[in-house]
Amino acid sequence: MIGLNFAGFQSRLFAKFTDLLIVVLLGLLIRGGVGSLLGFFYSLVADSLPFRGFQGQSIGKKFLRIQVVDEDGNPPRLKSSVIRNIPVGIVTLLMVIPVWGWILSFLVGIPFGLIELSLIARAKGHQRLGDVMAETRVIRK
Repeated sequence: MIGLNFAGFQSRLFAKFTDLLIVVLLGLLIRGGVGSLLGFFYSLVADSLPFRGFQGQSIGKKFLRIQVVDEDGNPPRLKSSVIRNIPVGIVTLLMVIPVWGWILSFLVGIPFGLIELSLIARAKGHQRLGDVMAETRVIRK
C-alpha cells in the first residue's frame, strides 16, 4: 500500500454525501418500501458496481475521482463492497420502516457518521470502520 495517494477527507465526505443523497432519493421517489430497499442494496454494493468505468467506485466516488482498492491495489469484489458498507447499510436498512425508520435512521446515522468521519480524519491510511473490516483503502484515481 506504500506509494498510494489516499483520498482526502473532503472528497470522501462529498462522495458519501452524494451516495447517501441517492439512497434518500430512491426512498422518497419510489414508494412502498421498494425505493428504500433499492437504496439499501445500493449502499451495500456501490463500490463494486458492474458497469464499465466504475471499478471500485460508487456514483459519488466516480464523480469525485476516487476509488476503493483492496490490500493488493485492486478494485473490491462484491463481497468486500458488502463487508465495507455493512455499517452504512444498517443505517439505510432502517429507512424501510415508514416514518419511524427514517427518524431512527437519522438518530443512529448522525452519531455513527461522526465516528466514521473521525476515523477517516485520524486513522492510519484514513480507514473508516468499513475499510478496516474489508481491508480496503480509498485512493485518488
